[in-house]
Amino acid sequence: MAAAQASSKQLQRRVNELLICPICFEILRDAKSLPCLHTFCLQCLKGYWEEKVAGQRVFCPVCREPCGIPHNGLDGLPNNFIIQNLLEVGSISSDSSGRVPCKEHPGKCLKLYCLLCEMVICRKCQETRHRKHDYQEVGEVAEKFADSLEEATNPVLLRIEEFQAAVDQHETDNWQFEVAAKTVDVAAKEHGEKLKNIVDGQVGELLKELRAMKVGDEKEAKSRKAALELAISEMQNFVSLSLELRKKGSPCEVIAKANHLQARASELLKNYVLSGDQVPPVVTFVPVNIDELTHDGQNLVGRLLRESGAGKSCI
Repeated sequence: MAAAQASSKQLQRRVNELLICPICFEILRDAKSLPCLHTFCLQCLKGYWEEKVAGQRVFCPVCREPCGIPHNGLDGLPNNFIIQNLLEVGSISSDSSGRVPCKEHPGKCLKLYCLLCEMVICRKCQETRHRKHDYQEVGEVAEKFADSLEEATNPVLLRIEEFQAAVDQHETDNWQFEVAAKTVDVAAKEHGEKLKNIVDGQVGELLKELRAMKVGDEKEAKSRKAALELAISEMQNFVSLSLELRKKGSPCEVIAKANHLQARASELLKNYVLSGDQVPPVVTFVPVNIDELTHDGQNLVGRLLRESGAGKSCI
C-alpha cells in the first residue's frame, strides 16, 4: 500500500511538471503548442510577444527554436490536447488530497475515465449516463497520458538535438567560408598585382626595345646621310672642275684632261647609285588580342570555384 502511494505521488509530481507553464509557472490555461512542442498559456505568449504581429518570426522562450506567428495571430497556434486531457483527468487540483469534485454530482469525486467519451467521470456518472461504457481508473489513465506525452516528446527532443547540431555545423561552415573567402581575397589581389607587375615589366621591355630601335635607326640614318652628302660633294667637285675646264681651259688643256674627266664621271655614276628598294624605317605596335584572352567572359586574373557539401534538406 505504501509503495502504491509513493508511486502515485511520483506520478502526480511528474504530471504536475508537464502541466506547468514555463513562463508564469502556474497551471497551463488555454495551452498552446509551438512547433518544438513546448507548451505555454495563450495569454502568457501574448504577453511575451506583445509587440509581434502575424507572420513575424519569433523564438521559443525555452529552446529558442524559430517559428512563425500564424496569420490569425497567436490564437491560431494548435491546442495541446494531451495537456487538456491531463487537466481534465484532474492530475492537478487545489485540493491537497488530489481529489477533484464532480460538477454534475456534488459530493462525488472524479475517479474514472470514460474511454468512449474521453472524459473524467465520477461513480455516479458511470452508473447513469456512462453505464454501458468502458472506463478505467483516473490514475491509470493519467499514467498512460503521461507516458504517451513522454513518448511523443522524446523524438522531438532528439530532433532538436539534431537541428542544434546542424546549427552548430552551419556556424562552423560559415566561419570556414569566411576564412576561405579572406584567403581567396588575398590570393586574388596578390595574383592581380603579380599580373600588373608582369604587364608593367613587359611594357618596359617594349619601350626599351623601341628606344634601341630608335638609336639604331638614327645611327643608320646619320651614316646614310653622311654617305649621300659625301657623294654629292664629290660629284659637285667634278662638275665644278668640268665647268672651269670648259670655260677657262685652253684647247690643249681640254684635250689633255677630257679623257680623265670623262672617266671620273663614269666612275662617279658607277659608285653613287641610289637603291630603288630603299624603304624608310617604320615601327608599329601590334597588341595582344584581349578579346581572345577574355573569350566567354574569362577573367585574366583567374576564376572562383565553389564547392557545396551534399546533404538532404530537412525543412
